[in-house]
Amino acid sequence: MNNWEEKKVKKWLKSFVIGAGALGLLAACGTEEEASDPNTEKSGSNELTVWAWDANFNIPIMEKAGDYYADQVDESVTIDVVEMANDDVMQRLISGFTSGVSEGLPDIVLMDDYDAQNMLINYEGKFVELSEAIDMSEFADYKVDIVSHNDGVYALPFDSGSAGLYYRTDYIEEAGYTPEDMQDLTWSQFVEIGKDVKEATGQWFLALVPGRGNHYLQMAMQSAGIWYFDEEGNPNFDNPVIREMAPILKEIHEHDLALPVDYYSAEAVGAITSGEVAAVNSAIWYSPTIRSAEDQEGLWAYTNVPQLETVEEATPYTNLGGASWYVLADSPNQELAIDLLDTQFAGNVEFYQDILIENGAVGTYIPAQEGEAYEYEDPFFNGEQIYKDFSEWGNNIPAVDYGTHTTTAAESFQAVLQDYIEGNTTLDEMIQQAEDYYLSQVGQ
Repeated sequence: MNNWEEKKVKKWLKSFVIGAGALGLLAACGTEEEASDPNTEKSGSNELTVWAWDANFNIPIMEKAGDYYADQVDESVTIDVVEMANDDVMQRLISGFTSGVSEGLPDIVLMDDYDAQNMLINYEGKFVELSEAIDMSEFADYKVDIVSHNDGVYALPFDSGSAGLYYRTDYIEEAGYTPEDMQDLTWSQFVEIGKDVKEATGQWFLALVPGRGNHYLQMAMQSAGIWYFDEEGNPNFDNPVIREMAPILKEIHEHDLALPVDYYSAEAVGAITSGEVAAVNSAIWYSPTIRSAEDQEGLWAYTNVPQLETVEEATPYTNLGGASWYVLADSPNQELAIDLLDTQFAGNVEFYQDILIENGAVGTYIPAQEGEAYEYEDPFFNGEQIYKDFSEWGNNIPAVDYGTHTTTAAESFQAVLQDYIEGNTTLDEMIQQAEDYYLSQVGQ
């Protein structure tokens, strides 16, 4: 019996648990007034509505999951995927939750992992607990932790933001380095290499506005299992990672190592693909962008991200981005939605091979990381098994609690970081200013 067939057999054993759990959850979170509201009385159907963003990634992947489900389980089931930006998803969910009107909300929704704890804590009872129905031990621990609350798991972990350092081998060799020299770097060594690369080649080392380098701070913090908040949810801005990484960003600025464009901008992508930039610290989902420069095949390599020196628990493994699938508690198709996630995203290795090849999607479902597609030796990266490597790194990423205000915390540092980088404030002043800004925004 193959993996998917085993999952299908288990589904029948789970059905009672799912139904009982759903009824208990609705009873716990609903009120008598809500029960009589005609907007919440919806009958189930064979059509699932899904909200997601990215017409080149998440949307076709969910549509493909629906195709697999129709072929393997129930051909009468259809999936209606509605394209919606993540910010719009948040706004419409919150509006529906606070008004008590569930009409118009989806059965399944994709949410950015940075928003997970904010939604789970502030809107308890609005999402279905899934660990009774789906084996969460088969997913990367850090992803499960992100979507856990009060001993429950409220989402199906999806794509990996497992990150690494991509670099141009010809540029670093021109500066006197070999690929072996790029292994096991510290952040300070990374900056020194950048100085030599720019001097030797005349190329930018990075595409980055150091004063908006929050993603560097966040990658470094996660690599050490540290975040913006402590275990009680209080600001943890004065932490050793910030104290090491802020000077790193300042040194990148002072030595003019980075083309000053926003990391996610079209200008940054254009500079990287045109050969103006020597290195990129980013996630596996960035590899298709690098690979799009077909004339650079064989000139790029990758390794782990640089490692912190001042934090004993630091690792070379980290995350950038990623999202997960949630089932809404008010969905009239709750059992069907769970079964789709269980049989496809938590049980169909073939599906994961398909979306890896077609969409470049590296999932966090561990059994799928041994398939043929993950063994692919990518000629663009000199025959290296990039998907296998990043997937294995993903299994070692330290878990952190993103808390309820990660976005606000990131904005707080962005508001004050540039002044520090330009020498207008000290490191101590910058950290205190960031905390003051944060507290003013969250009303503390």
